[in-house]
Amino acid sequence: MASRSATTNNRIVCDSNLFTSRIGDAELRDLLEKQPRGHSLLQPFYVSEEIYRRDIDKVILSHWHCVGHESQIRSPGDFFLFEIDRESVIVVRGQDNVVRALINVCRHRGSRICDNPAGHIKGGYLVCPYHAWTYNLDGSLQNARMMPESFDSASHGLKQIPLRIIEGLVFLSLVEQPLGLSQVEEMLHLTAGRFGWAQAKAIHHVSYLMKANWKLALENQVECYHCGPSHPEFSRVHSQGHRDEEKRTADLLAHAIKQGEHVPIRDHWCLKAAPGEEADYCTRLAMRKGAATASNDGNPVAPLMGDVTAYDGAFNIFYVGPLNHFLAYSDYGAIFRYTPRSVMETELNVTWLVRADARDGIDYNVDRVTWLWRVTAGADKKIVEDNQIGVMSRFYRPGPYSEPIETRSRQFTEWYLHEIAAAA
Repeated sequence: MASRSATTNNRIVCDSNLFTSRIGDAELRDLLEKQPRGHSLLQPFYVSEEIYRRDIDKVILSHWHCVGHESQIRSPGDFFLFEIDRESVIVVRGQDNVVRALINVCRHRGSRICDNPAGHIKGGYLVCPYHAWTYNLDGSLQNARMMPESFDSASHGLKQIPLRIIEGLVFLSLVEQPLGLSQVEEMLHLTAGRFGWAQAKAIHHVSYLMKANWKLALENQVECYHCGPSHPEFSRVHSQGHRDEEKRTADLLAHAIKQGEHVPIRDHWCLKAAPGEEADYCTRLAMRKGAATASNDGNPVAPLMGDVTAYDGAFNIFYVGPLNHFLAYSDYGAIFRYTPRSVMETELNVTWLVRADARDGIDYNVDRVTWLWRVTAGADKKIVEDNQIGVMSRFYRPGPYSEPIETRSRQFTEWYLHEIAAAA
């Protein structure tokens, strides 16, 4: 495959003809046959615009997306936007106190209605800036100026899509018949529920635009092979990737069970998901010895959350679907969402949670709570972008995953290949 590329300040610069060769069903099936098992993906899966369009239409949009926390929209009129690929969704609390997901496309001639990423809608109406069509916060059309008497207002409301709130986490789907959430709901009650996330509050939010394909970003997210060399701050307080991990985790789990605590460990992720159900995964792991939480020095940074009674030296990891990842520490939580924006652009959004009654500047300091994962996410951005640059080389060939530390990366790519093959 002939191609040309250059890099400037770690940004990918491509000419307009890069990786635009035709990939139809026959070409995709040929790629799937050539894909080596247990290896990273063949180059076109990371760079082809045509494969990316299939990813969005046939793989990504059918899953649930965690778009934020309910505390971000406490009052009627509060809203934020969720954007993925070419789609934009207004998540808004209506005057009836119901949270809805409305497609950010005016029913007149298709203009975007909201541009601000978050805020409060004054007056209780969404007004299109193009021709001033006006919508109620439930999406119904309130006024379409200068339209004829025969115009049917009732059939021109904003498109509403499925939305669910589970343990304070706001999920939406962009398909009419989304995957089931019964297993996800059960898992979140056992994980986020124990840490009181439904009663928590979001204190900080950051977004990182990675110049890389979404699959590279996810492969990096689910393995800790890179943690030692790439994340010294993370490795100071987490036992992942260290020889003592398995024993310390086993000892902590045994102690928790002896104390009567139910410790959820389950794997319904990727190809292990039940038919028709969204994938989920959760486990509990040990911190490094002496670390109470994920902070600069391992010391607590906020009050204990939910039903947690002590800093027990462990933390929970859980996933919902392929793009949503969560960390629950004794004193704070972190929500990670990956959203594809284009074939070589992926947005990583991170939101931090603490107890709802915790006081800023007294019970916690935002910089201390967020420090570790701001540093780590920033490092991941560079790692993944460098990975994308290398993958674009004419000399790139898929490499083998290291087992067991890259097992979930292998599982992720196997799931992806299964999903994209079903769409071929």
